[in-house]
Order: sequence, then structure tokens, then C-alpha cells
Amino acid sequence: MCKKQLTNPLDVLPLELVGYIFHLWLLDSIYPNTKYSHSQLPVLLCLVSKSWRDLVYATPLLWAHIILELSQGAVPTLHALQKRLEHSQSAPLFLDVVVREQPDRDALRVLLAESSRFYHLNLSILDFSWCDDIPTQGFTQLRKLTVHTGFQIPTDVGVLNVVFSSAPRLRYVKWLSTGDPRLVGVNGHQLHSLDLTVFYLPVTRLLDVLAACPNLRDLVITFQGEHEYTPILPRERMLLPELRSLVLDGTGHLACILRSIQAPFLSCLDIKWWHYSSRECGLEALQSLLAYSPHLEQIALRRFLETEEELISIIVNNTNLLRLTVAAERWQTSFITHKTFELLTRQAHGRYALPHLEKLEFWGALDVPDEVVLRMIESRMSPPDDVGHTPRSGGAWSLKSIWMDGCEPMAEESISRLETICQESGLKAEGTFARRNHISISTSTIATELQTPRFSFFFRPGATVLWVFKLLLGRQ
Repeated sequence: MCKKQLTNPLDVLPLELVGYIFHLWLLDSIYPNTKYSHSQLPVLLCLVSKSWRDLVYATPLLWAHIILELSQGAVPTLHALQKRLEHSQSAPLFLDVVVREQPDRDALRVLLAESSRFYHLNLSILDFSWCDDIPTQGFTQLRKLTVHTGFQIPTDVGVLNVVFSSAPRLRYVKWLSTGDPRLVGVNGHQLHSLDLTVFYLPVTRLLDVLAACPNLRDLVITFQGEHEYTPILPRERMLLPELRSLVLDGTGHLACILRSIQAPFLSCLDIKWWHYSSRECGLEALQSLLAYSPHLEQIALRRFLETEEELISIIVNNTNLLRLTVAAERWQTSFITHKTFELLTRQAHGRYALPHLEKLEFWGALDVPDEVVLRMIESRMSPPDDVGHTPRSGGAWSLKSIWMDGCEPMAEESISRLETICQESGLKAEGTFARRNHISISTSTIATELQTPRFSFFFRPGATVLWVFKLLLGRQ
């Protein structure tokens, strides 16, 4: 029996396509959990054959992802760094750099000589002593910047001004530091995405930073550490006309943020409240924001609401929601009852709350009879006759997914009934309410074509490489 002859992909595919496949494999291997060893991945491809090695060295983008610690003794060799930068030619650079104590100034000098090619920069820095000594060429191509400093003591990050002030194309900033984030506002008007994790920072200072960033589309704010909530004087709401997504995580200071911004096109809101204190002002602040956000489609409230009446008010006053997520505190036992589910159940006259709802998630504090849950689900399995199709909903406003966790499983008979609903409608039901004997039961239906190998590879770049190579090598 003749063995199938192995096929070199370089003999049957355009070199540009093979290079692109290699790049997808590289991205899938490196991100999101980068390791220093990932910088050597292009070298592994070179070990396959001479033709592969020639292609890798002729594809600059494969050498443009650099993960490096720039401290004394951490850089393997200065020559290796120089050669890698040469192999990347003029390609934009994607860097994940750590600078600890005793920075390697020679390596920093070599790397920063290419600062005009930096495209994404993830900078973790504990020692700032080198910043004023090493010249840069400006960060003219920089689009995405992450700054991560030590959390123990307040940090003077002013020396990083050279980065922010020379980055005219910067669009995304992620800031994790005890230092004052005022640098974010240097070119704040050009930012589209901002992710701030702050420590011991007066909320008024944070609001000043936001005021310098009027064109934000996505905003994440996290307050870390213990904070005493201090109310601030009323101020005029700042208009963020482009803001679509807002994520807030922290303490009572979140209420100050909610009261201080106006986002008329806000679509997604996610709030996690970490401390019980000052929560009484949270709902009022939230409602004041929602009054200016008529287009809200997704809302997640985690440890935020205290009573079911507050939840019902959110449901009644935000009729355009496509997705609702609510998580209760551990001490709350009967936070969500039959009242909420009856409100969400389509009645005989066709009226019901949240007619566009597609995904519902409840975490904890559920006290609802099985029959009430199932009746609500069944009532939302097909769109009402008087609701027309819209591009936003894809023509179907039926419930597509429900997750209920932190509660007792339904009875066996109820779970069987739920499985039947899922099989007939395509509903995805998950969480402890749909489990038998604490073993998760798959109650979702998956389109047949997405189960086949020829379609599944589209969803993961690394799998693309394996599928193509198997096909070329005659193993498919």
C-alpha cells in the first residue's frame, strides 16, 4: 500500500497566504497570555525546513511581536534583539515590555530607537530612572498603550509624558497605576477607548481626566482599594456623545461617575458594586444616568440592587433592553421572586415587559416556582404577531438564552420540559436551575453546519493552521 506523499504548503499555496497562516498561528499562540518564550516562536518555524526558514525571514510581521524583560541580566543578548528588529524591517511593532529594578539601558536604547514603529505597547514598569536619559524618535504610529506600574505606593508617572505627547494616533489607553492619570488627558480628545484602574485618587480628579476625553466610545473605570465615599458638589454633566459602552467596578464613588456624565447613545452598561456602604445613593445615580440614555440595550448590575422593587423599576423604565444581567449579594435570599417573572411573561393581550429581550441572566437569590419560570420561557419562544422585524433583532425577538445560577435545580419533570423547549426552539439554558444532580446538562442546540470541521475552523485562528496543514499533508 502506497503512503501518501507529504505536501509542502509552499508548493501549492501562494507565499503570501502561507505567511498569513503563520501569522494567525503566531497570534493564537501568543495572546492573550503572553510569555517571554513566545518571542522564539518564529524560530520554531525556521526549524522545519530551509524553504520555511526562507519564508519566515522574508515575512517581517512574524518578527514584529516582541515580549521582553528589559532588566539587567534578563535580556538574552543585545545582538539577538538587534537582529530581531532587523528581521521585522519596517513592520509595525507589537511589544510587551517589563522594566524592573536595574533596567538594561543598552537594550532600552536599542528598542526605543524604533519607537516610531511602535503600534501596540504594553509597558509594565517599576523603575523610571532611565526615562529622561534615553532619547526616542516619537511614538507616531502608536495606537494602543497599556501602562502598568507598582501598586504599593503612589508613583510619579510624569516622566511618561514623552509617550503621550508624541502619539498623535493613540486611540486606546489602559492605565493600571497608583500614579495620577492626568497624562491620559494630554491627547485625550483623540482617544476612543479608555480603561482606568485607579488607587487612592479623588473622584474629582478622575472626572477631570474624563472631561479631557470627550470622544470616548468605550470606558472602563475600576476603583481599587478601600475608599471612604465622599459626596461631591453637584456639577454640570459632561457630554460624552460617542460613548457606547460603560463599565464601572468599585465602591460608592461610582455614583459620582453616574451623576456626572451624559451619554445619549449609551448601549451597554455594566456595574459591579463592591461595598455595601453608600449603596442607597447608587440607584438614584443610576436612574439619573439612564434618563439620558434612551438607547440602552444591555445592562448588567452586580451586587448593586437591594430589593426586587428596584429591579422591577429598571425593567419597566428601560424597554429596549436586549440583555439583562443581575447578580445578588450572598446575604440576599429571596431577591428575585415570581413578581419579576410574571412581569416578563407575555400575557394573553400581548403586553409584557422587555419585548426585545434575547438574553437573561440571574445570579443568586432566586425564589421562583418551576412552573412560573417555565411559563415565562414558553411565552417568549416566538415573537408576538404585532411586532415587526427590525435589523437590530434579526427579525426574531424571542428569548435566545437564559442563565440562572446560585439556586436549587428544578424538579426532574421540569428539567425534561425545559429540554424539550430548548430542542424545539434553539433556546440555550444554563446554570444550576437546569442541572440534574449537580451535573450540567447541555440544553442548547447548535446549527448542524457549525459542527462540521469545514466550518468550525473559522472560529479559532490556530485551528485554521492545523486544518490547512492536515489537508495539505493528506491527513484530512
